[in-house]
Amino acid sequence: MKIQLKLFATLSAYLPPGARQNAVELDVPDGATPHQVMDLCGVPRDQAHLIVLNGVFVLPHQRNSLGLAEGDTLALWPPVAGG
Repeated sequence: MKIQLKLFATLSAYLPPGARQNAVELDVPDGATPHQVMDLCGVPRDQAHLIVLNGVFVLPHQRNSLGLAEGDTLALWPPVAGG
């Protein structure tokens, strides 16, 4: 199934070839979880602090069980610091 993956800030270094700006369309197994998609792209799990699926925050305990569907958009951000 196809999903859109968006990686922001330092995570954009993990985008596979063919990515445009910060996004890429990926073919992933049916029902893949956010963690499985991250593993496919080599994104370290401890580097993705904010995970959003179709505009909705994915709680940490859901990241290895929530199944994605065709056409979903998964967006990842690293921890942010500032002041």
